[in-house]
Amino acid sequence: MRLNIGLTLLLLGLAFGSLADKSGDLVRYKGKVTCEGKGVAGVVVTDGLSVCVTDKMGKYALAGSSTSDFVYISSPAGYQVPVQNSVPQFFHRVCEEKTNSIDFQLVKQPFDDTNHGFVVWADPQVKSNEEAWQARQVAEELSLWLERYDDIPFHGQGCGDIVGDNPALYDSIKNMLAPLNIPFYQAIGNHDLSYNGRSNEASSDVYESHFGPAYYSFNRGDIHYVVLNDVFYIGRDYFYIGYLQERQLAWLEQDLAQVDRGSTVVVTTHIPTALSEQDIDQFAYSTISQSLANKHALYQLLEPYQTHIISGHMHVSNNVLISPTLFEHNISSVCGAWWQGPYAEDGTPKGYAVFEARGSDLIWYFKSFGYDKDYQFRAYGVGSNPEQPEYLTVNVWNWDPRWKVYWYENGKRMGEMERYSGVDPETANVYSDKQKLNYKWITARKSNHMFRAKPEIATSEFAIEVIDRFGKNYKLDLD
Repeated sequence: MRLNIGLTLLLLGLAFGSLADKSGDLVRYKGKVTCEGKGVAGVVVTDGLSVCVTDKMGKYALAGSSTSDFVYISSPAGYQVPVQNSVPQFFHRVCEEKTNSIDFQLVKQPFDDTNHGFVVWADPQVKSNEEAWQARQVAEELSLWLERYDDIPFHGQGCGDIVGDNPALYDSIKNMLAPLNIPFYQAIGNHDLSYNGRSNEASSDVYESHFGPAYYSFNRGDIHYVVLNDVFYIGRDYFYIGYLQERQLAWLEQDLAQVDRGSTVVVTTHIPTALSEQDIDQFAYSTISQSLANKHALYQLLEPYQTHIISGHMHVSNNVLISPTLFEHNISSVCGAWWQGPYAEDGTPKGYAVFEARGSDLIWYFKSFGYDKDYQFRAYGVGSNPEQPEYLTVNVWNWDPRWKVYWYENGKRMGEMERYSGVDPETANVYSDKQKLNYKWITARKSNHMFRAKPEIATSEFAIEVIDRFGKNYKLDLD
């Protein structure tokens, strides 16, 4: 018995010693979460390592770490946090004196948020004031678009690359988003990092000084939202990989433990977790900066939930069905091709995604800048696509395997079109003259959402019909 007790104490000592090495000295935080002066029970409080929950009086006591920079909450459904210049204030920075008493205030939602919505901006990547002006045009259109949703609460989700290696423009971005009058929850991207350190640890410092913690969660209605930092700077030049550190995974495990199994969870990252089925099945060094290297660790944590992953980084549209309960939306860039033209390199118009939550269910669409929501594809007649001169071709940028793409000849439905890997011809034409581009490397890229059909008579009358996964029908007659 004594031997077992001694062994147990030794193992516990090693365990706590290891934890102290990784987590620093223990710091105890306490405080209260209130709304209109009354305590709010069941609110999750964290320092990015440990997690606790407020009691029935709204009080909490958190055993935190001296290595943490923030203490913050996962705001509960039915409430919102104060917003300053588009940034939700769910966090308090921990002072050097390690202030131990930290309180949080919540604001009651003006109406039920069971039904709500959110808009996704991926990769504005603004480098200059001129590009900021173009981004502002999109923001102004979005403001008008949100007016049709005045009966439900809305928020924004940023997928990173808020700026293009120019943090001096962070305030410009916040200023342009503030008139939307919605909280905008940002994720950090590789172009938001500070690249002057010798390792990853300080790479998010400037971002965090503007937007708060680089990973966190919140709740709206029946949905739990998580924002992760999956950009890992390797301490040399501008090189990085897609990777989640153990500190973040351990926090996420505790965060999700507060969420009922089977619930809908929305996870936002910058770097996609998956590019394709092959990327899921087999690791490749060639894509280590394009997708999450330790993706399966994340998938295991998310397995008990109905999860939607929302990512950016690639500047193309790509939907990946990872499993029956895990769907990744890789959203195309709001900047198109780095603000040089109307399309991303795969032909997706510059724009943003709009999601509507109805209880725990989500529906979504891609909203192209300057167009109505029914603009979901671009079609080319026979002879209009140099790459496929004998075919009708169609670019359906928000396609996923539950969409249908049909073609008609002289009023008769001929069947589904064949999906192929190809270049959008209008995009190739727009970016063919490099003299008009500030960034000469921009070009049209092949995508997996091009479709084709070869008619027997090229002079027939043709039409294209596209049906999305929700049964919404879009049809276009070709001249």
